[in-house]
Amino acid sequence: MSAVAELNFKSIDHLGEQGILVVGMAGASGSGKSTVARRVASRLKGHVLSMENYSVEMNHLPLEQRAKLNYDAPHALDIRLLESHIISYALGQSIEAPIYDFAQHLRASNRREHIPATSLLIVEGLLALHFLQLRQHYNLSIYVEAPDSVCFHRRKVRDITERQRSLEFIQAQYEDKVLPAARQYVLPSKRFANLVLDGEADLSTVEQNLYDAITEKRALVGLR
Repeated sequence: MSAVAELNFKSIDHLGEQGILVVGMAGASGSGKSTVARRVASRLKGHVLSMENYSVEMNHLPLEQRAKLNYDAPHALDIRLLESHIISYALGQSIEAPIYDFAQHLRASNRREHIPATSLLIVEGLLALHFLQLRQHYNLSIYVEAPDSVCFHRRKVRDITERQRSLEFIQAQYEDKVLPAARQYVLPSKRFANLVLDGEADLSTVEQNLYDAITEKRALVGLR
């Protein structure tokens, strides 16, 4: 697989009055999309909205029940809230993004992340290209793909080190929920991408390819 598929810029070629570029970035869990999105947003002085933080609030359920929910399916996401934040950001307004506690499987009830609008927003997540109501706001749509073995290894490392989850839980969740959802919802959304990146490549290479695609798109729409 080449590092970058042919770039197709048949996307939204005009920006709002605020001149803000909105990028949608999807791919399987462990494909590297979150890491490279954060790196490129930092380089370009933009921001990232992670769809994981927009999981539907289930704080009323006990931890044991919350842990059994399928967070990779479309119904698990608060799309109305996410879309409203994308629209506000594109209008040049700051937003108060939710904060999610992955160890406890709940949304922080008394904390938000204040995100001021800049000239770039990257919306990244498994289902960033799945929802029509989100795709209509993107100026550029990108899909990151990588083999299941690579994705599982990266996810395992992340969940153990960052989310305090057991190997047994990680394996069961991946086989029972993550893989089926990826095949049903994530992979089919690849057809909506203007650009497909090879997530199996070194992440520094993926990062540079993403950076180049965004800067090229910015130039096409008249941004520096």
